[in-house]
Amino acid sequence: MDEKRKSPRMEMDAVLKLNMLETKKDTSGLTKEEFTVNVLNVSTGGIAFKSKEELKLNTYYDLHLVLWTKSAFDSVIEVVRMENMGGDEIMYGCRFIGMRPSQEMEIQIYQVLQGIQ
Repeated sequence: MDEKRKSPRMEMDAVLKLNMLETKKDTSGLTKEEFTVNVLNVSTGGIAFKSKEELKLNTYYDLHLVLWTKSAFDSVIEVVRMENMGGDEIMYGCRFIGMRPSQEMEIQIYQVLQGIQ
């Protein structure tokens, strides 16, 4: 099957902390203002992760991502997809908003080092 995504995804050991942004969207159900999630994969276009927190579609979060090199960057993400796989965690797909070119470059370098193109 052909890959139809704009950006290839890769698994990555990373720590991701999210902070809820103040919006008019309903964010009831969150148990904490800041929480850590389990990163599944990352691309230059977005990130997928699992969390026990109940996030709503089309809500925005400040993201603090610590990469494999121990470098970190901040961005904003929008929740664009969610899938309950059974169990107590939900999988979320998010797109990056306002990612700097230097941040994209770090992800691209990791892709080259891992042989993902």
